[in-house]
Amino acid sequence: MNFFNSLSSNIQTNSDLLNFIGILCTVIVSIYIFKKDTSTPFIRERYEKLIFPLFNSLEPVLYQEVKPEYIKNSLQIIKDNKYLADGKLLELFYYCSQNQNPSQKNFNQLCSYVDKLYDKTCHRLGLKTRSISYRIMRHQYKHWSYFVFYILSIIILYFIALIASLLLFACLMACLYLIYKDANDVNKLIMLSIGTIFIFALLKYIDKHF
Repeated sequence: MNFFNSLSSNIQTNSDLLNFIGILCTVIVSIYIFKKDTSTPFIRERYEKLIFPLFNSLEPVLYQEVKPEYIKNSLQIIKDNKYLADGKLLELFYYCSQNQNPSQKNFNQLCSYVDKLYDKTCHRLGLKTRSISYRIMRHQYKHWSYFVFYILSIIILYFIALIASLLLFACLMACLYLIYKDANDVNKLIMLSIGTIFIFALLKYIDKHF
């Protein structure tokens, strides 16, 4: 308790600290928005011309036995949009195009990369990803053991992240409460403004991604 009293006392003696925090938060949010706005057009172009057509071409046969007609169409999509492909995709394109019928290993690697790339891009564009039930129904996984491991790892990571977030949130709220209680009216108004912006941004993020 002495630690919290000392913390609130130190912040109270420096009335400019909360103003600095407010400015810092504004700068961070502005940089994030600018970076997102400048990268979104390229991400969308890549999604529309390369990633979605490629995923759409491979989805009916993801991780299944190699089918030449699907491979040919997928490789043509990559070839027509090479300027939008990254190094990994170009590498997989090379291995799969060496023979008329690529090996099952190379095909599965291409499926895995496109599968993950599609979900990642959907997240960045604010699009909903495929549900677990859909992936099960369409058999969109290399092997059942991979899928079970994937589900278990996701559950464990989310559980750990949830516990850590709750503990961190509780500590943060306790500190902010003590600071707010001893702050003057101006600093209380600044804290309420920052808190309102943060809650609004959090709700918007949850609405877009969950």
